[in-house]
Amino acid sequence: MPSIKAPWLLLFSVLLLSGCSSLQNRTEQASSSAANQVVDAEAQKTYASALQSLRQGETAQAKQQFERLIAQYPSLAGPYTNLGILQLKENDPAAAEQSFRKALERNPGSVQAHNQLGVALRMQGRFQDAEQAYQSALKLEPVYLLAHRNLGILYDLYLSRPAEALEQYRLCQKLADTPDKEIEGWIADLELRIKRAK
Repeated sequence: MPSIKAPWLLLFSVLLLSGCSSLQNRTEQASSSAANQVVDAEAQKTYASALQSLRQGETAQAKQQFERLIAQYPSLAGPYTNLGILQLKENDPAAAEQSFRKALERNPGSVQAHNQLGVALRMQGRFQDAEQAYQSALKLEPVYLLAHRNLGILYDLYLSRPAEALEQYRLCQKLADTPDKEIEGWIADLELRIKRAK
């Protein structure tokens, strides 16, 4: 069974899954379409610097840079998504929810923003809403491993739906470049629990 970690640690463990994109790639993917829209060289420089600060763990500096970008370029989705990730790390899921919703207003097709919105909603105990957010991400990108993993955790730990959790975990293993040992353990645990319940 997955252990219940601090909410922001769960988020970052999801981002740093073995076989998944690194935090660097994930944040860049979350914002690539927005970054491409920025034609101003100074904005591109600030954006790249904010991502670098985020990767290096300089969260206060990254947050200031993303907030500055939001003030200067309010139509871009990427800075809102990354600000939301930082707010989750600060254990402020309500603020993160607002950031992810603003990102989705600007880019409704952002699978990363939908997935992270699910994390923010789960952290607030709004499990049905979190399920919808994860499913929205999967409607846009059915092979999005992180949303499958988060949905599996939601079903397993919060909604007591072990069969559905098992399905999501198996999908994660199928989609991963290399099998994830942690998820492998969760699958074995769930299979045993489901068998005992029969």
